[in-house]
Amino acid sequence: MKYSLMGNRTNKIDAKGRISIPANMRGELGTEFVASRGTGKCLALYPLDEWDEFMESIEKVNHKKRKQLKLFFLSSAERMSLDGQGRLLLNEELRKSVDLLGESEAVVFGNGTKVEIWNCRQFAQEVGGISVEEVEDILDEFDI
Repeated sequence: MKYSLMGNRTNKIDAKGRISIPANMRGELGTEFVASRGTGKCLALYPLDEWDEFMESIEKVNHKKRKQLKLFFLSSAERMSLDGQGRLLLNEELRKSVDLLGESEAVVFGNGTKVEIWNCRQFAQEVGGISVEEVEDILDEFDI
């Protein structure tokens, strides 16, 4: 199933910077995945095949914009895996780039083909900023 990563959980970030990834998301991520800055102020975890598709899409962008996109995403990208307890170690630089440094918890969000990790307040603002009417208008606009 292509869009099988879904739902969200608020999980603790321990003193070492580890956060648990919900069990229902672990299998879809695979044993290894790529962590990078996401769009919005979040960290994105891409299954390896999704990362490859994403980077191939970037290659199709014109030169100047492609360079900007590569700098943004590849400069923070790192191949990672979960520990035996299903936790991800977020290094200080990654936590700082997505406003998680010093936070004791974060939202782990299954965004279809990737997992995103958000500062709790920022996630609440993003979700709270979407009205039912706006969603209905978008669905109507695209005949969904």
